[in-house]
Amino acid sequence: MRVLVAGTARSGSTWVSNVLGHSAETRHVYEPDGPMSDVLGAITAARLGEFPVLTPDARSYWYRLVWDLGFAGGWPWDRVESARAAGRRLVRIPPSMRDAVVAALAETTSRLRRRPRHVVVKSVNSVFSLDWIVKRYTPKVLVLRRNPLNVVSSWVVLNLGTERRIGDHPLVDELYVRPLGLVAPNGASSAVRIAAWNVGLLTRALKQASAAHPEWIVASHDDLCVDPATRFRELTTRLGLAWTAAMEDYLLRSDDPDFTAHHGSAAVHPNAVTATTTESRRLQQGTQYQRRLSAEQTAEARAVLDGFDLGDWGPGPPG
Repeated sequence: MRVLVAGTARSGSTWVSNVLGHSAETRHVYEPDGPMSDVLGAITAARLGEFPVLTPDARSYWYRLVWDLGFAGGWPWDRVESARAAGRRLVRIPPSMRDAVVAALAETTSRLRRRPRHVVVKSVNSVFSLDWIVKRYTPKVLVLRRNPLNVVSSWVVLNLGTERRIGDHPLVDELYVRPLGLVAPNGASSAVRIAAWNVGLLTRALKQASAAHPEWIVASHDDLCVDPATRFRELTTRLGLAWTAAMEDYLLRSDDPDFTAHHGSAAVHPNAVTATTTESRRLQQGTQYQRRLSAEQTAEARAVLDGFDLGDWGPGPPG
């Protein structure tokens, strides 16, 4: 079985995909299309952009390489630090030589590596190309959403997508921006406004794609945090995976504020900014933006997000 976990960065998708990756006979592949997480993802992003925009019938040799490898189980050595370090050193090789080596290695690995029974692939860069992926690989799609104010607050604190707006591609403008009569931020806009625009645009795209595909599963990070054990069991059943003791153990360990989540490309503290309390991490998530954004910043972000008409995917009423 192939499962694609899609969401925005900082929506909780790493947590969710890590839990699902502990299901029986399941391989977790972390962001094979990520420009910062995978050498093949970086090479592909240099050609297609950080957020590729591909219609279902578009042809792309490099994007095909990424997803052939991802759904085959990814690089076999992606959990070996020495191999990851060697991959990072590839950036020092002249691009033409490097790209040819990586492409040939990806093609060979996709064909010859031992296939896991189930693969869970997590991506936060495929928002504008989900139909392209689904048409070719027919994965079960899990779209993860989260209160966008909490996402914006993480982007601002971690300086993710706060300096330039995304979505300048003509097709993105046609599908998501012009129909709503929106005006994109300019170079004089604040970091909060730019982050809110980027998060709002990505969230709107995910919402529209999910509405067009009722067979996709949509899960709320906020709901999962209320009762993780129960909600994850339900989600696992809906996906057709098997609940395991390893999943239960990971959920318990990941609730510790000092827990460090390891994935295929790096070790990241899942609560790096707010891990200053012994309180359950999950109890902090729903109101995270209140500790990270001022009242003025929250109002500014809310005003931008409201323009995307997100409905129940939005921040909800003030207060």
